[in-house]
Amino acid sequence: MYEERFWRVLQMSLKIFNGIIALLANALRFYALKYFVGIFVQKEESVWKHVSILYIIGWAWTSAISLLFSSPAMNILSNITSLFLIFFPYRIKKTKKCLAVFIIYVINALVDSIVILSLTKYTMGQPVNQVYECITSFALLFIAIIIQRTTEPEKEITLPALNMVALLMVPVVSIAYIYYLIIVVHEIKGIVIFASLALLFINILIFYLYHSLLKFYSARMNEQVFKQMLEVYSYQLDVARESEERVKALRHDIKHHIIELSAMAKNNNDDDMIKYLSGMKEFMLNPKEYSNTGNPEIDGVLNYMLQKANRTLNQVDVQINIPEDLYLNNFNICVILGNLVDNAVREASKSEEKQLTIKMQIKQELLLIFIENSYSGKILEKKNGLQTTQTELAIHGIGLENVKKVVIDNGGEIKIDYTSNRFCVQVLLYMSRIKN
Repeated sequence: MYEERFWRVLQMSLKIFNGIIALLANALRFYALKYFVGIFVQKEESVWKHVSILYIIGWAWTSAISLLFSSPAMNILSNITSLFLIFFPYRIKKTKKCLAVFIIYVINALVDSIVILSLTKYTMGQPVNQVYECITSFALLFIAIIIQRTTEPEKEITLPALNMVALLMVPVVSIAYIYYLIIVVHEIKGIVIFASLALLFINILIFYLYHSLLKFYSARMNEQVFKQMLEVYSYQLDVARESEERVKALRHDIKHHIIELSAMAKNNNDDDMIKYLSGMKEFMLNPKEYSNTGNPEIDGVLNYMLQKANRTLNQVDVQINIPEDLYLNNFNICVILGNLVDNAVREASKSEEKQLTIKMQIKQELLLIFIENSYSGKILEKKNGLQTTQTELAIHGIGLENVKKVVIDNGGEIKIDYTSNRFCVQVLLYMSRIKN
């Protein structure tokens, strides 16, 4: 009787011990997942400060499912849902979330399959010794650290949807294929292990392919930036050259103008004098120069953008009131201003009113940018913000969503409002925080 009780206590103790080891192995696995998640997203992209709570919830959820059920399907479901939970607070596109979730999970599943099938005589539904779960977790942590240290930080760009879908298909097909192999041909372990190793290699390569595509599109966008900035500077040089020629022409004929004005003054022809002076004023004004603040970069961007605006729009109102030489060689301010004006001109040209208002001023060390335009009333709303209808690269190759990131990165604030026919963007930048 005492022996029976002893063995029961011993079995219960072993179960508790195995349960503790399983929980610790799963905790180590979630620690490894944190490295994988860090490859796709940055802390700043999360709307929650305490993301670690989600890892604890995910750990508890998957641990409970694993201990209560011995079903591969249930384990797959619990792991995928926990990964989606971890990525939930991050402000990234859904396609990127799906890619991250499935590629992280498939690497997890493949490593698990390789370890279990290589070291045990596993059959479907059979519980796995917790020691092998620990080995799997350590292997995952090792792979995660290697990948994170050999890939560059995430670029603030988004791949085209077709590229993302193509990348996403690899882990999705891998999950289905390895699940099929384990169920149908699990008795031929050599084939399953070889297939798992091959799929693991392919899915790890997807990480590097993803970051290579990011580098490619980043370089392409930068090329577009500099190409269009060259066009901006070229246009601004043409404007400056034409203004200088008008001044030279006026200086050359100044003697003739003085004689004409003197004759009119003697004859008290005030109306003729006013008309003559108005004509001189119009001659002095360069029709290509819409902005003349003394800030070459800002003037260049506005003059380049507004030439199209004045050709396609009915009403363009520009009010710029900033000190001269305010932002010398400042690229960020041109990125923000150029993209917002480009978006506004494009959307206003599609509307019936074709109206654009641009205001820019300094108040107490704050730079205020106000841009309002008419639009057709078609806006694509997303969970994380607004999506413009732009399909080509803008002046700097980034969309409205990423302009927000540039503004926030420079310590500023951005506010977007719209009605049925008006779209308004207000940007507030602290002059002391704007990065050069």
